[in-house]
Amino acid sequence: MEWVAKSDQGLIRPRNEDAYLVLPDKGLFAVADGLGGHQAGEVASQLAVSTVAQFWQEEREVSLEKLVAAVKAANEAVYRASLARPECMGMGTTLTVCLLKEKELLWAHVGDSRGYLLRGEEISQFTRDHTLVAELLREGEISPEEVKYHPYRHVLSRALGIEATVEVDAGSFVLEQGDIILLCTDGLTLHLAPEEILRLVREAESLPAGGEKLLAEALERGGEDNITLVMVRIDD
Repeated sequence: MEWVAKSDQGLIRPRNEDAYLVLPDKGLFAVADGLGGHQAGEVASQLAVSTVAQFWQEEREVSLEKLVAAVKAANEAVYRASLARPECMGMGTTLTVCLLKEKELLWAHVGDSRGYLLRGEEISQFTRDHTLVAELLREGEISPEEVKYHPYRHVLSRALGIEATVEVDAGSFVLEQGDIILLCTDGLTLHLAPEEILRLVREAESLPAGGEKLLAEALERGGEDNITLVMVRIDD
């Protein structure tokens, strides 16, 4: 297994409110994109990934149910912190987590960060965006072209820490040798289409170089948001 992680403030935002988690010995990886005024978004994303890490340090059972439980624990931690700290009221975060279990990938997800599988010359998104426009698109009320310019394209329909409980999307699939898992915040996908992500990664001489290429291209195209990515390649 090989991995690379990158996080950048971007060229517009005053601070980086993204966070990521890399625990290769546990096979645990995550990205989070915080939201909220002042520094609350940064607090929310960091608290989410640290809660997942702590949960997994104490957990012995590797299962999809436990991964979902870790995300729900992160939701509770962010929610409680927002109530306890006036400056953090209303803060929240996305959270996309994956766990390698032998030849299987387990994943859990809330928000509009994304999980992609790169296999051969194909790329597929295995998470679903929890945004208002994504729901409108799924219901056929708007077209894919309209999504790009919709005034509510960044409005989340589901996020971590906003309410006491949260619905968590989760799933699993069998991995093949050479598969690459990409977790990323929307600062990357704002500027790069899935096909462009695949091309840049495949053109790179190594996985770390692929991560550099993705980040550099997103910055070259404007870097309008914080950009965070974690990529993992399955080598055996």
